[in-house]
Amino acid sequence: MRKAEVKQILFFIALTFIFCTCNDPVFYAISQEVKPIEPRIQGVPTNFALFNGRMYVASGNTLHSYGKSGDKPVWIVETRPGGGILQVASTGDYLYALCSTDQNNDGKTVIKKFDGSSWTEIGGIASNYEKIHNIIAAGDVLFALALSPATNSSNIFYSIFYIKNDDPATPYELSVADTDAGEMNGAAYNDDDKLYYLSTRNKGVYRIEDLSGANQQPVRLRNSNDIPVNIEFSGIINLGDSGNTIFLIARNGEAYTIKDSIARVEGVSMGKLATGALAIWTKPPEQEDELSDTGQRLLLSGRQDSLSYSYTFGYTYGYLELEIDENGIKSGSNFAEPGRNPLSTVIMNERFQSTIGKYPVSYIYEAPYEVDSEMTLFASTQKNGVWSCRDRSNNSNKYWNAED
Repeated sequence: MRKAEVKQILFFIALTFIFCTCNDPVFYAISQEVKPIEPRIQGVPTNFALFNGRMYVASGNTLHSYGKSGDKPVWIVETRPGGGILQVASTGDYLYALCSTDQNNDGKTVIKKFDGSSWTEIGGIASNYEKIHNIIAAGDVLFALALSPATNSSNIFYSIFYIKNDDPATPYELSVADTDAGEMNGAAYNDDDKLYYLSTRNKGVYRIEDLSGANQQPVRLRNSNDIPVNIEFSGIINLGDSGNTIFLIARNGEAYTIKDSIARVEGVSMGKLATGALAIWTKPPEQEDELSDTGQRLLLSGRQDSLSYSYTFGYTYGYLELEIDENGIKSGSNFAEPGRNPLSTVIMNERFQSTIGKYPVSYIYEAPYEVDSEMTLFASTQKNGVWSCRDRSNNSNKYWNAED
């Protein structure tokens, strides 16, 4: 065979390969990958919290805040509370941090409170309980989960505490019927009814009607058949609609809401495992006077498809989107991948797949307009730092990359 014929055959083979791969969704997703950026905030970042007009997040022993300086928001390093920062939370009047003490490598933790000028340690929990596992704010109250002294080699028991804005130095323990209050993993507040809700991994959901003093007893919610709910929930959030709908996501991805009881939302499911990361996203306004349009909103929920990557399916994480409106979950809507529906946090689904879709998301947070007029969407990944969804090419095409 002549050399010219061989070249022609090879050309057509290459052309066929290019045509086929460009029409393969996996290869197309790979073609949409972007050059990764070195994250400004590296490692395993915490959740986000809003305090004094700035957004706070920490990694290691460093506390960062993001907010306006002149016309544009900037990142600054804030005063450190001391120790490794595991979580942050804000009750409006105070910023709290759950910190490791790093003393004798004993793994103990303490809560510290920031009033805008200095940090002080909150007593009354760490001195009597082995370890504080997490802190979560709802409304003007901070809730804390601690390992109970009743814990032994056979069983783990938890206690839940609360700290109020009007008495920030005194933690009170919730009085529950069982020795184990459950492993709290989320909190939400209904401002209309003045009710607090706590989700747990193993004890369902608690409703708290009164936090006026010590020894308050939460109500463990039941379903419509008056049976205590023992579903493994991953997270809870107030949808911010006209009815203050309290939304729950179960570990298996099924959706629930709370009215008088807990009810499954039929036809709404992630179809994936839920990590517990929940956030409300509002479509950023093109003009300031459009900010009041609350009809363009999504509930974002962190997802996990499998416990490992596969050869043919590389994006197993990221988040899914569910459209919500003034009545709660929009009628007929269900969870969808970003970029699949007209209303979405991103334009291109394939670019989502090749960026944040490859990473486990611990927390998601949209910066409020007063912090960032572009209302940038942020995410804390499990080990790849803080990411953001921005227009990095000045072409009105927002996509995910590490926040720099």
